[in-house]
Amino acid sequence: MKSLIIDVAGLAGFGAMVGGIFLKFGAAVALMAGGCGLLLWALLAARRIKHAD
Repeated sequence: MKSLIIDVAGLAGFGAMVGGIFLKFGAAVALMAGGCGLLLWALLAARRIKHAD
C-alpha cells in the first residue's frame, strides 16, 4: 500500500509539472518534457529491477 501511495503522489506531481510547462510554453514543449521524464523514470525502474536480482 505504501508503494501505491508513493506512485500516485509521483504521478500527480509529474502531471502538475507537465501541466505547468503546458500553460507556460505550450503543448510541444510539454509533450517533450513529459516524454523525457517518463523515459528517465522507465530507465531508473529498469535499473532498480536489474539490481534487485
